[in-house]
Amino acid sequence: MATYPMETLKLSPLLIVVALYLLPAEPTQALAEAEEQWQLIWSDEFEGDGLPNHQWWDYETGKLRNNELQYYTEARLANCRQEDGVLIIEARNDGFEGNAITSASLTSLRSASWTYGKFEVSAQLAAGRGTWPAIWMLGDNVGEVGWPHCGEIDIMEFVGYDSDTVHGTVHTTSFNHILNTARGGTIDFDDLTESMHIYSVEWEPEEIRFYVDGHLYFSFPNDGLGNDSTWPFHRPQHLKLNLAVGGDWGGAQGVDTSIYPTEFLIDYVRVYQRPQVEPFTVSLKATGPGELRLDPEKETYAKGETVTLIADPDVGMRLGKWKNVQVSRALKTEVVVDRPLFVEADFVDPRSIIQNTGFESGLDTWYNYIDSSSDATIVINQEKQAAISVTDSGTADWHVQFGQGGFPLLNGNRYELTFDAKITSGTPKLVAAIAQNLSPYATFQSSTIDLTSDEKRYTLSFTHSQSSSLDARVEFRLGTQLGAIALDNVRLLNLDQSPLTPFEEWKRINDIRPLDDAADPDQDLRPNLLEFIRGTYPFEKDPYQPVALVSVKEGHGTLAPNFELDPDQADILITLQESSDLEKWRDTNKATSRFQRLKNYRSCRHTRLATKEFRFL
Repeated sequence: MATYPMETLKLSPLLIVVALYLLPAEPTQALAEAEEQWQLIWSDEFEGDGLPNHQWWDYETGKLRNNELQYYTEARLANCRQEDGVLIIEARNDGFEGNAITSASLTSLRSASWTYGKFEVSAQLAAGRGTWPAIWMLGDNVGEVGWPHCGEIDIMEFVGYDSDTVHGTVHTTSFNHILNTARGGTIDFDDLTESMHIYSVEWEPEEIRFYVDGHLYFSFPNDGLGNDSTWPFHRPQHLKLNLAVGGDWGGAQGVDTSIYPTEFLIDYVRVYQRPQVEPFTVSLKATGPGELRLDPEKETYAKGETVTLIADPDVGMRLGKWKNVQVSRALKTEVVVDRPLFVEADFVDPRSIIQNTGFESGLDTWYNYIDSSSDATIVINQEKQAAISVTDSGTADWHVQFGQGGFPLLNGNRYELTFDAKITSGTPKLVAAIAQNLSPYATFQSSTIDLTSDEKRYTLSFTHSQSSSLDARVEFRLGTQLGAIALDNVRLLNLDQSPLTPFEEWKRINDIRPLDDAADPDQDLRPNLLEFIRGTYPFEKDPYQPVALVSVKEGHGTLAPNFELDPDQADILITLQESSDLEKWRDTNKATSRFQRLKNYRSCRHTRLATKEFRFL
């Protein structure tokens, strides 16, 4: 993220006030015209208290880049929280889990990414020598091509020892600070750590423009050569918000140890795009074990038309996140078509302790370490596998490592690590290990594996006999080897503790997809949910037993189940129905549950009910 600015504009609040008096007449009309040029498509106003919305943001964790001092934590209120409509990212000197300095870094990679648009963030910057807050964007293909080839847009960077200056920069293969060729600009204010300012970028096919409070201070034009080395900015990028401490740039003049805690405040994030003319298309892309559908499914849609997004996870899997639309995390959810939509969703294996197991999201959530004594590259290949190539070996296997951390290991629990692997060049041996994710990085389990050129599945089973560790990691080590391998489908299971609910586990065992709660495979008028509740087999028709009864008192009817739930099933309640004429039924005010209603009954005066429709949450 470091930058070497090339253009400078200095403004003070006094000059801004004076400039307001020199604007042309009717500024309200000009503002309205400006708003018509952009359409708000995504935002977070950070309303409510607590952690930021997990549907919009994920956390980067660990010590990641630029030799920075901080350890980025995950979902820790002390480092990242919403209060009074503001997001607070706080750097602390608190020694959390053995890490002296802690902070937070948010990413929208799984939730939203965009190609072109206006990106606007209102923020107050963290004070103190050594701070390095940033609002920036990174190409989604970073896991495949690496940095800086993916392209980077730094909407705002600030270093605490230069307290009046904001930096805006782009990084590409040809233009980056490593080559001392970075392209960027600066603008000065004297209250950056005391007041909110609006940091924005307008990214269009022809150029990228950088602003603070509406003041343009740097533009980066597309050279029109069609060369990714100078203009990789025709592919999706995602947002990052982070507060770093120290490092190559932030710590260039040292770190003042008295600054803690120091806060980076963000009032809102808003994303706009140019309005387009209808009709609109809706495109779908699924990653991971599941499928996506639309209802209705058409070639084009009119502006304002409502469609239902349907996520259909494979057996035993879950929907992870919807991407590029701000909707609820539900298997069926509605969205209004007001522009062309490119909707993505990822599906996850809830039983796997580690995430992004098949590298569907590139190298997101995975770390790598390459010692100075070694040389290696780790990228995503065309087969969407993690490709590790070692060209200069070190003296220890951990000198080249690739892995994922941040999960607990519980004393006495049984675990199973599985992964697919093959050799793509040379004859390297792979060390698969489970280790601490913090100093002294002790190894709990390890196994040296002789790989072949044919992809095979390997398994490391173990019982964690040491004391429980709150922060462990999976490591793949190749530090003493030469050659290349490919990894895929990495899963770590706790065999003694399943995250699945009893109903999810029942569906997994019976090979029933999560979306099929209301299906009735044996056609006995008892859908899967009721088969689970009653403990019956879903693929064998049972003698008919009524599942609901109508009680009538003074002409008023109530529809209720005729069986009792086990205590373990108390979270699955059936909504009662009531009617004053026994023909038109409505929910009672007692209903709050997964199984929402039984409705549209015939022969409701009898205990033998013929159900016309089941509807489930």
